[in-house]
Amino acid sequence: MTPRGRWTVIGLSIAALACSDIAAPLRSDFYEWRLFPPSASGTGVDTLSFHWPPNRLPVRVWVEDRAGLPEDMDRAITTWKEEFLHREFDAIRVSDSAAADVIVRAAGAPSFQRSRLRLLSALADQCTGATDLAVSDDHRQLLLPVRIFIDPGFDQTIPGLEECLALTSIHELGHALGIFQHSTNPADIMFFNPVVALPSARDRATAEILYHLPSTLEAVGP
Repeated sequence: MTPRGRWTVIGLSIAALACSDIAAPLRSDFYEWRLFPPSASGTGVDTLSFHWPPNRLPVRVWVEDRAGLPEDMDRAITTWKEEFLHREFDAIRVSDSAAADVIVRAAGAPSFQRSRLRLLSALADQCTGATDLAVSDDHRQLLLPVRIFIDPGFDQTIPGLEECLALTSIHELGHALGIFQHSTNPADIMFFNPVVALPSARDRATAEILYHLPSTLEAVGP
């Protein structure tokens, strides 16, 4: 199967998700992207799903100027934009952090904060990454900005650091665009400890599906 070739209907369980008039590209080669935290009502679980709506594009990304992260994030933005067939996602890097939808820091993630979900990933020796999602208590709003932390560590000469920072930038931006879960396949860039340089066909299919299904979270701010 070519990456953009065949579309396969995968059954009523996924079709039921597309209960609106949005036409979803239903494929079998994808993984779970949603989060299922305990329900805000106290019973069962809630489904947390998000993609940037057209009226919020391009997503504004501010990047700390350290360890080559601005250049890495520029490549990450270009990489994810190219994964979409119909320009469903777009982003630009901005100079004002106060106006940013996504903030990228060259540092380790701080202590947990209230109403925040942390997606820990990129646990390589060379660098680590995490994405923090601030979700309202009722699980209806994603409170911006999304915060990404990419830690280059103390030794800037460690072998493989540049490659680690580059692929971690792509991975963490994948979380920020709406892939909230990790893949279980190391061939995917969204594997919890990514080792590949670019998104796979499964990464692409997952991103395409989530951008054609309704979000349960509404972006609020800045």
